[in-house]
Amino acid sequence: MEEHAEQMATAHYEGQGWTVEKLGKPYDVRCTRGTVERHVEVKGTTGAATSVELTINEVLHARDKDNTVDLYVVSDIRVDAVTDPYIPRGGTVWHYSNWEPAEEDLRPRKYEYRLPDPTT
Repeated sequence: MEEHAEQMATAHYEGQGWTVEKLGKPYDVRCTRGTVERHVEVKGTTGAATSVELTINEVLHARDKDNTVDLYVVSDIRVDAVTDPYIPRGGTVWHYSNWEPAEEDLRPRKYEYRLPDPTT
């Protein structure tokens, strides 16, 4: 789903005159137009756009005042399950320009547990 969403995001930004470069990390897509640079975090899902999973690095990158970050979400992607490999199609776009995740919109969902040394 992510690849399909990235293709849609690329088409969107290129249609607005941006030069698009796919990165993957620390963010998905870098867009440049002249001296202006915009970083885009892309999420794709077959479900509804009620929430997306973010890594701590994605949140920190978006909150860094040195970066201009957009969040580009494609939800409700349809999958043609008859073909092999499956083919994702369509979807609903949720585009958040100049995105900075607010603390009240973040919920912890996982913890990393460091295992104690069993020999002590």
